[in-house]
Amino acid sequence: MFHRHWREHAIASLDEPFDLLVIGGGITGCGVFFDAAQRGLRVLLVEKDDLATGTSSRSSKLIHGGLRYLKQMQFGVTRESCHERDRQMALNPHLVQPLPFVFPAYRGDKTPGWMVEVGLWMYDRLTVEGYRHRRLPREEIDQWAPQLPREELDRALLYYDAMADDARLTVAVAATGFHYGGLILTRAHVEAPIRDASGRLAGMEVCDQLSGEVHSVKASLVVNATGAWVDGIRALAGYDDRTVRPSRGSHLIFDRASLPLDAALTIPSVDDGRPVFFIPHAEGALVGTTDLFHDGDINDPRPTQAEVDYLLRTTAAAFPDSPPRADDVLGAFAGVRPVIASDVDDPSEASREERIWHENGLLSVAGGKLTTWRATAEQVVDDALKHLPSERTHRLGDCMTDGTALAGLAPPDLGRRLRTIYNVDGDVADGMARRLAALGPVACELSTPAERWPMRDDTDLCVAEVRAWFRFGGVVHLSDLLLRRARLGMWRPAQAAALAERVATLGCEELGWSATRRDEELERFARDAEAWSPEGVEAGGEVPVTERADGAPGPPGAAGA
Repeated sequence: MFHRHWREHAIASLDEPFDLLVIGGGITGCGVFFDAAQRGLRVLLVEKDDLATGTSSRSSKLIHGGLRYLKQMQFGVTRESCHERDRQMALNPHLVQPLPFVFPAYRGDKTPGWMVEVGLWMYDRLTVEGYRHRRLPREEIDQWAPQLPREELDRALLYYDAMADDARLTVAVAATGFHYGGLILTRAHVEAPIRDASGRLAGMEVCDQLSGEVHSVKASLVVNATGAWVDGIRALAGYDDRTVRPSRGSHLIFDRASLPLDAALTIPSVDDGRPVFFIPHAEGALVGTTDLFHDGDINDPRPTQAEVDYLLRTTAAAFPDSPPRADDVLGAFAGVRPVIASDVDDPSEASREERIWHENGLLSVAGGKLTTWRATAEQVVDDALKHLPSERTHRLGDCMTDGTALAGLAPPDLGRRLRTIYNVDGDVADGMARRLAALGPVACELSTPAERWPMRDDTDLCVAEVRAWFRFGGVVHLSDLLLRRARLGMWRPAQAAALAERVATLGCEELGWSATRRDEELERFARDAEAWSPEGVEAGGEVPVTERADGAPGPPGAAGA
């Protein structure tokens, strides 16, 4: 991943000009950074917070083609997404895994079952062999989704997409670019443009938030890959028009005991027929998402109570025999999507295609999806080369990311190996294999046997893993580790709060934090973690409800009935 002095190394190199200055440490910015570094460009990535702090840690964790894009006639987006999904499953099985979905269609649904099946037939044409959809006979419905209500059930369809932890995928992309010689500086924000004699953008003034020092970073081209924040950077460069209209997607987190899932489910919302995903993870169950234009603070989006209720109504309909209660919600979070501004009133109808454009030394990219990060990055770097001096581009290699595995590639039986070789506790070994991947054996080699056991009875996090993240994970703050590396703050906010002091003490040992810094880190984490907890849900809110196919407003009281 990263060595201990990754940040100091970047700061010491800021005086030399770069080919590309990439602003934004989300999946798109990290993808551009990786592609550019691999081709041989001198590239610096600057991020005002942590890698994946924004949208790229707050998604539905799906690597998918997007069935609803077919319905919207966005065939190009679906085709590219399916190809990239299959590529990532083949190249990066340690990060992207296939995920079976069950789609139940009920009589009277806004989208009838035959139409869904036609869409899945088209989906099949874009998917590798072995992942074709099929209609489930009744006995197999009991196997895959026994909780589904059967009254008025027209058909149940099984199809495949894929899943990934978005934040760890983003960090792995950044780490791979770092291995190819790129430099990364997180917790640093751009303050002002630097221009050459002709007025063309030639770099940015960058402030290191830890030291307060401001550095003049020169670059032949500045890449604005900040997603929902893209217009803020453009405004800094003197462009005031709006190109992005952020939309908000909110999610709920449940324990698998209160929301048992053997496969992912796609359930039409009982309010308006929009698809709601129920996704099983090793750590818990994820339910989402909403899709609303977001007019609030994009730096701290929060779910509203109306959105929580919207998701809970469909959850209750999908699990009628034992519906989870509001107090079963362990976590809740929201993210903002960088949707290209258009005239549509419903964000779900907006295109998810990316847009790339150049403005006098500033190359901006917006739109796109987590799934298509690699293809988007390739397009951005191809475009960037057109704006770089010829002496810097004539010897560069072609894009190679389509055949390059990301950092951390590990054998599929790594958990078993950690248990056998290092005597790691069973659940801890599986957790280390899932989260650390190839860093798992390194963490074990650098730890004592006592550090390979759970830090608490109700967690699979151990001291050895925490030390590995501090040493090799590009961690600056306690929140980086608990919210985006180990991710305990997302799946189990209460557990993360209970472990925060002990983890912060390990930060003192590994990163040299003082007692004062330790207290500051605990305070920062408490503030940051609220946005992932039920306590952070904002009161009120509104979820627009469209008419259902039968002309009646929702909720009807049963999934799609």
